[in-house]
Amino acid sequence: MIEIPGYKILRQLGRGGMATVYLAMQESVQREVALKVMSPSLLADPDFGERFLREARIAAKLHHRNVVGVHDVGRAGEYHYIAMEYLGGGAVLAKDGTPRSVGFALRVTREIATALNYAHAKGFVHRDVKPDNILLRDDGSAALTDFGIARASDSATHMTRTGTVIGTPHYMSPEQARGRALDGRADLYSLGIVLYELLTGRVPFHADDSLAVGIMHITQPIPILPERLSALQPLLNRLLAKHPEDRFQDGAAAADAIEQIELGIVQGDHPELADSSTPLPRRAGGDEAATRAIPATPPGGARHRAEPSLGRLDDIANAPMHRPLPHRVAASRTGSRRWIFAAVVVVAIAVASLWLFQSRLRGLLPNTELNTLIARGDKALAEGRLVGNHNDSARELFQAARTLDPDNDAARAGLNKVGERLIEQARAALTRNDFSTAQSDLDQANEVLGGGKEVEDLKAALHAAQTRNTASAALLAKGDAALASGKLVGRGSAAEAYQRVLDADATNALALNGLKKVAEAVAQQARDAIAANNVDQANQLIAELAQLSPNHPAIPELRGAIAKLHAGQQQALEDTLSRAEAQQRAGRIAGPDGALALFESALKSDPGNARAKNGMAKLAQTLIAQANAALDDDNATQAAALLQQAAQAAPDSPALRKANARLGDARERLEAATRRAQITPADQARIQQMLGQADQAMTAGNLILPPGDCAFDKYRAVLTIDADNAAAMEGLAKIPARAKELFEQAIRNGMPNKARADIDAVSESDPGDASVPAMRDRLADVFLDQTQSYIAQKRRADAGRALDAARELNPNNPRLAALRAQFESMP
Repeated sequence: MIEIPGYKILRQLGRGGMATVYLAMQESVQREVALKVMSPSLLADPDFGERFLREARIAAKLHHRNVVGVHDVGRAGEYHYIAMEYLGGGAVLAKDGTPRSVGFALRVTREIATALNYAHAKGFVHRDVKPDNILLRDDGSAALTDFGIARASDSATHMTRTGTVIGTPHYMSPEQARGRALDGRADLYSLGIVLYELLTGRVPFHADDSLAVGIMHITQPIPILPERLSALQPLLNRLLAKHPEDRFQDGAAAADAIEQIELGIVQGDHPELADSSTPLPRRAGGDEAATRAIPATPPGGARHRAEPSLGRLDDIANAPMHRPLPHRVAASRTGSRRWIFAAVVVVAIAVASLWLFQSRLRGLLPNTELNTLIARGDKALAEGRLVGNHNDSARELFQAARTLDPDNDAARAGLNKVGERLIEQARAALTRNDFSTAQSDLDQANEVLGGGKEVEDLKAALHAAQTRNTASAALLAKGDAALASGKLVGRGSAAEAYQRVLDADATNALALNGLKKVAEAVAQQARDAIAANNVDQANQLIAELAQLSPNHPAIPELRGAIAKLHAGQQQALEDTLSRAEAQQRAGRIAGPDGALALFESALKSDPGNARAKNGMAKLAQTLIAQANAALDDDNATQAAALLQQAAQAAPDSPALRKANARLGDARERLEAATRRAQITPADQARIQQMLGQADQAMTAGNLILPPGDCAFDKYRAVLTIDADNAAAMEGLAKIPARAKELFEQAIRNGMPNKARADIDAVSESDPGDASVPAMRDRLADVFLDQTQSYIAQKRRADAGRALDAARELNPNNPRLAALRAQFESMP
């Protein structure tokens, strides 16, 4: 546990990406606090440290019942910390995700609206209003916290990195998602999302990534509340309006609207909204009352009227007055005192009048040089000569007038007009992406006006536009390179790069032209695929073209060419199949123009063609029958040639496997016949020994395993010495029946792996045995039963092995899909 001097840490309350919050005791005053400690690993990044300290500075300036207070901020060793007010009322969202009551949701939203109104009046925009940043006190009242990414509405400090939007995507306003300048109305939009989540238990917009959520905030319509909450839809519409000017313009207006709804519920106007927790709305008092009574400090203080000054007339109010005589004398001169009081009142009125009308008095005094400067300044302003360094611009002339008379209203108003015109020019330059001119005009406006909200908003807009322009230039270069290399669509393609530019700027001419080039290139690739008779590739390219440019003029042409090509291919396929069937009937199977080659050509064009498959199956049957006839005549050479052709037609045919086994036996007999005359007494003794070993293996159930010592291998070894050995041939003939017997025993005894070996014994000793498929299906069901049992016992590894064995035995078993889904959902 960390140590912060002066605080005793009691327990951890929560952890985030930037800091950990502990419940701690502030020992000096024995007060429980929420101690927020920044992660030391983030100190290497100055942005995080700045954000952490910014939160402390901003929160320390805010003293409001519905804002979490800050008691202390400091650093202990490598730990930055903030000691904040501890609120123990729990989370604002229900832990099980169920909606909150209407009364609770409205009260929390109203209280946070008043907190935002107070913060906005102080000049701060929160920028991250969400349920995690709303805490509850023990009495149920709500308070706003985490001003870590807040910004002063008239501050030039940027708390975002290049190309990044800070905030929580599910609660972002459309302008925040676009990376534009923000004011307090963005916070009210976020508060509207919070209200929707409190009422329904979910956020209105959800997607797999933050970019998609941001786009939904910009493009999707305002969410509709359930029917029972329809009376609150107008309130939600005002909070979630896509354009800031259509929302509540400050938190006070939002709070008043909510309060009217709450009063209506209490008075019975909305019985469908009433619940036991609906409170009587409380009028804001204390700090909130002060907030509503005192408007926010207007931005750009230098542009507003200063307190007037009229030289020595200002000193009249401070001139020393004759003091009354001591009490002893004054008591005897009541009349004098009244006269003196009247005189003082008259003098005060005179001084006040002089002060109030000093500008008008000054205007009566002749000042030819001052008036000339102002007149020249007005003319320069009308002619658009706003700034310069030849003493003839509006700015220079009005500043010269202020040098003569610092409080001259006309000069001050003229400078304000110069600043406003410069801002207009900067906005126009920004609209046409002339960033250098916009920056120059903005710098001049900043100097003339001394800052202000309009200047800061335009600075933010210019910075965002320059950032977007830089990112767009990089994406355009990436798109051009991908286009040149032929990477047209897909991940990392030219189309993706150009589309990302258009997502930020839908009218970008270079990106639009780039996408047009991509579409033309894809269309040409489709034409090339058609010319090469590649229908599948052409169809894929046409689909990509339709996605890029749904109304591209080449699409109908290409689809027509595809239809024509497909019709031609179908006719060619029909011709090939007819020729193949004719050759098959004529018995011409082999050769480049034989039935086998023609059916293979048809299947290459259409792998699923039923006529071609049926023709190949018939060819295989014919060839296998001819091979068996050759084997009957002991012509192994001819049989081998015929079976090789049959393997091309039907490689998985059981009849082919059986015929190949006969071919192998025939070859072994031929080899044995050549050695029969050479069998010696020693060979006879060895044969007897191996027959005994084979019989023992048969009895023990070792039919094909272990290799070399099993019954199958021993009997075959005997036949390699004596190909006509009757005992060995009889033993081999018994293996399939013995294997089936052992298979049944293994199934009854719950030994599926042993049963699997018995199936292999049947297949090995009698390749054409028709009972093998049924045995495999039965064993697959046994393994699936095991899988289900292992899943119930949470034995994931065993369940996986049993499932794989079942799939290998019978991949088409209908139980496989459901058990595979259960297995994949196991922890």
